[in-house]
Amino acid sequence: MNGAQLSGTARLAAIEATVVVLTGPRELHFRRESLDPANLAPSEVLCETLLTVISPGTELAAYIGLPPLRVGAAYPRLQGYCNVARVLAVGAGVNSAAPGDRVLTFSSHRSHFIIDSGALLVTLPPVAKSDEAACAYLYHLGYNAVLRSAVRAGSNVLVVGLGVLGLTSVAMAALAGADVFGISDHVHAQQLGMKFGAVQVFARHSMPDLRSALDAELADVVICTTNAWSDWALALEFAGQRGTIAVLGFPGRSEDAGSFNPLDSRSFYAKQLRIEAVGHSPQLSDSRGFARFNERANLRYLVDQMVRGRLEPSSLISDRYPGVQIEQAYEDLLARKNSPVTYVLQWNRE
Repeated sequence: MNGAQLSGTARLAAIEATVVVLTGPRELHFRRESLDPANLAPSEVLCETLLTVISPGTELAAYIGLPPLRVGAAYPRLQGYCNVARVLAVGAGVNSAAPGDRVLTFSSHRSHFIIDSGALLVTLPPVAKSDEAACAYLYHLGYNAVLRSAVRAGSNVLVVGLGVLGLTSVAMAALAGADVFGISDHVHAQQLGMKFGAVQVFARHSMPDLRSALDAELADVVICTTNAWSDWALALEFAGQRGTIAVLGFPGRSEDAGSFNPLDSRSFYAKQLRIEAVGHSPQLSDSRGFARFNERANLRYLVDQMVRGRLEPSSLISDRYPGVQIEQAYEDLLARKNSPVTYVLQWNRE
């Protein structure tokens, strides 16, 4: 035995964890894993998941069998990465976390897990709400789009699509001082877009009105969060001279080849556009601080903004399900039951 610091005075018994595994389109299974607190390595941490939040774009695409984003086998795969957990025990060499702490991690949908202490993202302050903190990485994707595309106070920013990442992009661009405009055909998403800080939100049949609102300079930054080629055409059309298209969606992923040139010289070349995928950021700063806006620092900042009331993740959470009802949650999201944004999955009591 390597020894461990435990939560409470009694030695913890071995735990049987429930882990969600997707083995094929619409084939969800629950795998059982035995976790023994007595055998933690010096750097390991045993946690019980309090709740996870579904990342709809990534998870539903895999659930229904859209083409994978990377080369390699698409299944089996773990689902989810927005996890808030409570520490139950830590290895003898861990000093960055203690039993009872709540932590934000990238662990998948599961009831319990063992993780290296170096993979803990943020230790949550007592005043932080678990369900809000679990949304931090969803905000991080929008924040990274804002950082990478150099949004600044006074910028015109257009967000195409107001799903969860579109809404978090609106919130982060507005927090940066931009005038934010959105595109969505869904009334509830339009209302949320305004609540999150958009100046105006337009349905796709109202593009002449959007052009008037943006004026002749159009958008300094377009954040594209959808997969449709038709939306990519809008991004090219409404990006201004020397503008940036920040790509959080996957244009063409679920469609046949487009009927137009996605790099049409009349837009891409004539306007000297910059097009950049903005889904990844450095995980940590380097030894000299050149990666100042890295994943860990950004997530700490976002949790702090939630605690201060500058971000309102509660509006993203449309409902709650027990963790073992994840399949029903997926199906309800696909059916757009009551115009949802995303759902919380509850695994253990707070």
